[in-house]
Amino acid sequence: MEPFTIATGTMDHAQNVFIRVHTDEGVYGVGECSAFPMIVGETQDTCLVMAKEFARLWKGKDALNIEGRMHELHAFTAGNTTIKSAFDMSLFDVAAKQAGKPLYAYLGGEKKQIETDITME
Repeated sequence: MEPFTIATGTMDHAQNVFIRVHTDEGVYGVGECSAFPMIVGETQDTCLVMAKEFARLWKGKDALNIEGRMHELHAFTAGNTTIKSAFDMSLFDVAAKQAGKPLYAYLGGEKKQIETDITME
């Protein structure tokens, strides 16, 4: 990756975590996050440790109760917002798939034509 520089430092590699949440019905949702230690104090390693704990909390529970599942994560631990975001994404992915809709439509969005004033010759 190209080095990414902000006021708090430079990152020359990504520390991503990819997760899948599986339901008993055979549907799975995906989520991902990228840890920025200099911003939130989380690393790929801390995200992976917390992901295992979160998976234990959710085993056998309803993935469509997004608010309830996220409340469990917040009650279990403070912070850890990076890995929590990946779990949040995965629940919305499950819900959209269960509804038979693309995520943008599940969230109330619609396809739009993009207008442009650029002419290519």
